Amino acid sequence: MPQDLREYIPAFDDERDEKVPVAIRAFGWLCFIRSGLDFIFALLVGIAPKSPVAIIVAAVFAGRIPHVPAEAEFYIFGFLFFFVGWKWMDRYWWIRWVAMFLSGALAVRILVFILADNASAAHGKFLQSSNEIELGVIAAFNLFISGYLAFYPGVAEAFKETS
Repeated sequence: MPQDLREYIPAFDDERDEKVPVAIRAFGWLCFIRSGLDFIFALLVGIAPKSPVAIIVAAVFAGRIPHVPAEAEFYIFGFLFFFVGWKWMDRYWWIRWVAMFLSGALAVRILVFILADNASAAHGKFLQSSNEIELGVIAAFNLFISGYLAFYPGVAEAFKETS
């Protein structure tokens, strides 16, 4: 009989047990939740496409990719968010840069869209003031995410380069 059961259990890799900011774990779980919802929506639209719930889901949440059916779009984004969440939880260094770029690029795109609408002669025809405020809040939130990933203490240490 072994003296200690730990002799037979391989040592757990404790390299990744450093203190990780809560927002990093929360974003990973958010990706998994979005992935699960996209897979549920894909199954719902695929199994019962003429049901009232599937029609509402397809009308409200689909349409992110032009000329792609709602079911395929939900599967694409389900796999995408699962992959990002998986790499995020493994804390690969390049996924941090991808997330910074995507959130910063989305914010810049929204701000350029708002500025173009304000500078055009048809100001107010495309964006109402309430939509402009909503888009401004979304842009500010994405700039906050990008800044958090770039400058917050502890984030760069959590995503150490491995290769």
